[in-house]
Amino acid sequence: MKKNTFYIIYGLIAVSLLLLFWLSIELSSPLIIAASVILAAVLFFVLKKRVTDIVQDERTILIDMKTASATIRASVVLFLTVNLATIVYVFSGPLGFQSFTYHRSNDSMLPVGGFESVSYFPVPPETIPISQLGLFAVLQLVMIIAALFIYVGFRFYYARKFGVWGEDEE
Repeated sequence: MKKNTFYIIYGLIAVSLLLLFWLSIELSSPLIIAASVILAAVLFFVLKKRVTDIVQDERTILIDMKTASATIRASVVLFLTVNLATIVYVFSGPLGFQSFTYHRSNDSMLPVGGFESVSYFPVPPETIPISQLGLFAVLQLVMIIAALFIYVGFRFYYARKFGVWGEDEE
Protein backbone atom coordinates (compact mmCIF):
# COMPACT_ATOMS: atom_id res chain seq x y z
CA MET A 1 0.00 0.00 0.00
CA LYS A 2 1.26 3.50 -0.78
CA LYS A 3 1.82 6.14 1.89
CA ASN A 4 -0.94 8.45 0.57
CA THR A 5 -3.48 5.61 0.62
CA PHE A 6 -2.49 4.90 4.21
CA TYR A 7 -3.04 8.53 5.20
CA ILE A 8 -6.46 8.60 3.50
CA ILE A 9 -7.50 5.45 5.34
CA TYR A 10 -6.07 6.89 8.56
CA GLY A 11 -8.17 10.05 8.07
CA LEU A 12 -11.28 7.97 7.46
CA ILE A 13 -10.60 6.01 10.64
CA ALA A 14 -10.26 9.30 12.56
CA VAL A 15 -13.57 10.60 11.18
CA SER A 16 -15.28 7.31 12.01
CA LEU A 17 -13.90 7.55 15.56
CA LEU A 18 -15.41 11.00 15.84
CA LEU A 19 -18.78 9.66 14.70
CA LEU A 20 -18.52 6.72 17.09
CA PHE A 21 -17.66 9.15 19.89
CA TRP A 22 -20.86 11.07 19.14
CA LEU A 23 -22.85 7.81 18.98
CA SER A 24 -21.34 6.72 22.28
CA ILE A 25 -22.52 9.96 23.89
CA GLU A 26 -25.99 9.68 22.36
CA LEU A 27 -26.41 6.09 23.56
CA SER A 28 -24.67 6.77 26.90
CA SER A 29 -22.39 3.83 26.24
CA PRO A 30 -18.67 4.42 26.88
CA LEU A 31 -17.97 0.86 25.76
CA ILE A 32 -18.56 1.86 22.12
CA ILE A 33 -15.81 4.48 22.02
CA ALA A 34 -13.43 2.48 24.23
CA ALA A 35 -13.62 -0.58 21.98
CA SER A 36 -13.45 1.59 18.86
CA VAL A 37 -10.25 3.34 19.95
CA ILE A 38 -8.56 0.04 20.74
CA LEU A 39 -9.68 -1.44 17.42
CA ALA A 40 -8.55 1.68 15.54
CA ALA A 41 -5.11 1.55 17.19
CA VAL A 42 -4.67 -2.10 16.23
CA LEU A 43 -5.87 -1.36 12.69
CA PHE A 44 -3.45 1.59 12.47
CA PHE A 45 -0.44 -0.54 13.40
CA VAL A 46 -1.45 -3.35 11.03
CA LEU A 47 -1.94 -0.93 8.14
CA LYS A 48 1.29 0.94 8.87
CA LYS A 49 3.27 -2.30 8.56
CA ARG A 50 1.87 -2.74 5.02
CA VAL A 51 3.00 0.67 3.73
CA THR A 52 5.78 0.17 1.20
CA ASP A 53 7.11 3.66 0.47
CA ILE A 54 7.92 5.02 3.93
CA VAL A 55 11.57 5.97 4.26
CA GLN A 56 12.97 5.56 7.78
CA ASP A 57 16.46 6.96 8.10
CA GLU A 58 18.43 8.08 11.14
CA ARG A 59 17.19 11.64 10.82
CA THR A 60 13.47 10.74 10.82
CA ILE A 61 14.00 8.37 13.75
CA LEU A 62 15.80 11.14 15.66
CA ILE A 63 12.99 13.59 14.90
CA ASP A 64 10.38 11.04 16.04
CA MET A 65 12.24 10.38 19.30
CA LYS A 66 12.83 14.04 20.12
CA THR A 67 9.23 14.94 19.22
CA ALA A 68 7.78 12.17 21.39
CA SER A 69 10.01 13.05 24.34
CA ALA A 70 9.24 16.78 24.19
CA THR A 71 5.52 16.12 23.76
CA ILE A 72 5.42 13.88 26.81
CA ARG A 73 7.27 16.44 28.94
CA ALA A 74 5.04 19.33 27.86
CA SER A 75 1.83 17.28 28.13
CA VAL A 76 2.67 16.09 31.64
CA VAL A 77 3.11 19.69 32.78
CA LEU A 78 -0.17 20.68 31.10
CA PHE A 79 -2.11 17.70 32.47
CA LEU A 80 -0.67 18.11 35.98
CA THR A 81 -1.54 21.80 36.07
CA VAL A 82 -5.09 21.32 34.83
CA ASN A 83 -5.74 18.27 37.01
CA LEU A 84 -4.46 19.98 40.16
CA ALA A 85 -6.69 22.97 39.44
CA THR A 86 -9.60 20.59 38.88
CA ILE A 87 -8.92 18.80 42.17
CA VAL A 88 -8.93 22.12 44.02
CA TYR A 89 -12.20 23.05 42.30
CA VAL A 90 -13.87 19.74 43.17
CA PHE A 91 -12.63 19.55 46.76
CA SER A 92 -13.72 23.12 47.48
CA GLY A 93 -17.33 22.15 46.67
CA PRO A 94 -19.94 20.19 48.60
CA LEU A 95 -18.34 16.80 47.99
CA GLY A 96 -14.89 17.89 49.06
CA PHE A 97 -12.94 17.92 52.31
CA GLN A 98 -14.06 21.30 53.66
CA SER A 99 -15.80 21.70 57.00
CA PHE A 100 -19.37 20.45 57.28
CA THR A 101 -20.26 23.06 59.88
CA TYR A 102 -20.40 26.80 59.72
CA HIS A 103 -20.61 29.62 62.27
CA ARG A 104 -23.93 31.42 62.59
CA SER A 105 -23.25 34.21 65.07
CA ASN A 106 -26.37 36.21 64.09
CA ASP A 107 -28.79 33.37 64.86
CA SER A 108 -30.64 34.02 68.14
CA MET A 109 -31.37 30.30 68.63
CA LEU A 110 -27.69 29.40 69.00
CA PRO A 111 -25.41 30.42 71.86
CA VAL A 112 -22.74 32.97 71.04
CA GLY A 113 -19.94 31.36 69.16
CA GLY A 114 -21.95 28.20 68.56
CA PHE A 115 -21.80 26.09 65.43
CA GLU A 116 -24.66 24.56 63.58
CA SER A 117 -24.05 21.39 61.63
CA VAL A 118 -25.37 21.89 58.12
CA SER A 119 -25.96 18.97 55.79
CA TYR A 120 -24.75 19.51 52.26
CA PHE A 121 -27.24 16.89 51.09
CA PRO A 122 -30.75 18.28 51.66
CA VAL A 123 -31.99 15.71 49.17
CA PRO A 124 -30.83 12.11 48.71
CA PRO A 125 -27.46 12.05 46.89
CA GLU A 126 -28.83 10.16 43.89
CA THR A 127 -31.10 13.11 43.04
CA ILE A 128 -28.34 15.75 43.15
CA PRO A 129 -27.72 17.06 39.62
CA ILE A 130 -24.09 16.60 38.64
CA SER A 131 -23.98 19.26 35.95
CA GLN A 132 -20.30 20.00 36.45
CA LEU A 133 -19.20 16.64 35.02
CA GLY A 134 -19.83 17.98 31.52
CA LEU A 135 -17.33 20.74 32.23
CA PHE A 136 -14.69 18.21 33.23
CA ALA A 137 -15.35 16.07 30.15
CA VAL A 138 -14.87 19.10 27.90
CA LEU A 139 -11.74 20.02 29.84
CA GLN A 140 -10.28 16.54 29.26
CA LEU A 141 -11.14 16.78 25.57
CA VAL A 142 -9.41 20.16 25.32
CA MET A 143 -6.30 18.69 26.98
CA ILE A 144 -6.19 15.83 24.47
CA ILE A 145 -6.47 18.28 21.59
CA ALA A 146 -3.80 20.47 23.20
CA ALA A 147 -1.48 17.44 23.39
CA LEU A 148 -2.02 16.83 19.67
CA PHE A 149 -1.17 20.45 18.88
CA ILE A 150 1.91 20.22 21.13
CA TYR A 151 3.03 17.14 19.19
CA VAL A 152 2.52 18.81 15.81
CA GLY A 153 4.35 21.92 17.01
CA PHE A 154 7.34 19.93 18.23
CA ARG A 155 7.29 17.88 15.04
CA PHE A 156 7.59 21.05 12.94
CA TYR A 157 10.27 22.43 15.27
CA TYR A 158 12.49 19.34 15.19
CA ALA A 159 11.94 18.72 11.48
CA ARG A 160 13.13 22.28 10.78
CA LYS A 161 15.97 22.01 13.31
CA PHE A 162 17.32 18.78 11.80
CA GLY A 163 16.91 19.95 8.23
CA VAL A 164 14.03 17.93 6.80
CA TRP A 165 12.60 21.03 5.13
CA GLY A 166 15.86 22.93 4.80
CA GLU A 167 18.62 22.65 2.26
CA ASP A 168 20.79 19.56 2.52
CA GLU A 169 24.53 20.05 2.61
CA GLU A 170 25.22 17.00 0.42
